[in-house]
Amino acid sequence: MAKIVLHIGAHKTATSYLQAVFHRNRSLLQASGLYYPYIGPNNAHHALAGQWFQINDLPEGFYGPAGPVGLWDEFIKTHVNLEGTLFLSAENFTRVYPHRVNMAELAERLAVFEEVRIVYTLRRQVELIPSVWAQISKMNFVPSVWTFMRTVFDERRAKGVPIDHNAVYHELLTGFAPEQIHLLDYSRFRAHPAGVVGVFLDLLGVAVDPATLVQPPEDEANISPDPLALFIASQIVGPEIKAPPPHELVANLQGLLDTLCTGPRTLLAKHEYAKVKERFRHGNQTLVDSVQPYQPGFSFDEGTTPEGLFYRDDLNDQAWIKIAAALYAWGQNGHSRGAGRLRSKFMRH
Repeated sequence: MAKIVLHIGAHKTATSYLQAVFHRNRSLLQASGLYYPYIGPNNAHHALAGQWFQINDLPEGFYGPAGPVGLWDEFIKTHVNLEGTLFLSAENFTRVYPHRVNMAELAERLAVFEEVRIVYTLRRQVELIPSVWAQISKMNFVPSVWTFMRTVFDERRAKGVPIDHNAVYHELLTGFAPEQIHLLDYSRFRAHPAGVVGVFLDLLGVAVDPATLVQPPEDEANISPDPLALFIASQIVGPEIKAPPPHELVANLQGLLDTLCTGPRTLLAKHEYAKVKERFRHGNQTLVDSVQPYQPGFSFDEGTTPEGLFYRDDLNDQAWIKIAAALYAWGQNGHSRGAGRLRSKFMRH
């Protein structure tokens, strides 16, 4: 009978890259006893969450007459008696808005397997929040930063993505025993010599050298653009454009920001950054204290504020003048619309 490991995110913790690598190397991994099932229509297993809420990016009729429950039934029937470990990855299992997965029902679904393990990756909130904002802006529309941050503080979520890791853990405990839950610190495994794939192969007990795996194309890694460059671009394009700003404009601004601030930068304003760290500090420590008895040595590094961090409200008059000059030059090369909008924006500023 198969064991099963379900990786549930969080969003923006190299999940898309991990899913793409495992999907492209299914045959090689299967030879080592690890099964990464293909259930369509993408590299991940988001469709399995359809038992609890609508999955918007699935093609019409994907589930067939039996619906999402039928997909689960077929999945279990096909995989439960395999010899080895099943690895599933879908970060939408931790979404909290507008609907969420019932963890007790999920646990009941998975109980037929020999062993069940849930893996959740944590990312520092001051990094996670801008990354989620940029992902939404890249894929759909650019939400107001101010409205977005109000939801972060009032409801502890970035759109549908939970920001409070301690709350996620306690939600998992409504269905799973603490011994079944394994937490990983994104900042630590990102710096691991074997990378995120190596960390997960070790966790899954698979003796495969990560260097032998076929790498996916860059677009499958789902890397978000620089949030601050995207914010500036959205201000230039204006709120009436119900689409992400042009990629070329964002890339141009990102290069410009590299000259304005040679160190780290953040989408957050100074007061937002400080408030995020203060708001979630206690919950993060409570989480570490709760997990350590079951996962000895676990820690979550919230990090210190980087020296010379460039904030959104560091975009002062001098910064806007430099941006306007650079965009004017860019406009001289055939992009006058963007340059003109920025000059108007600066005059209002």
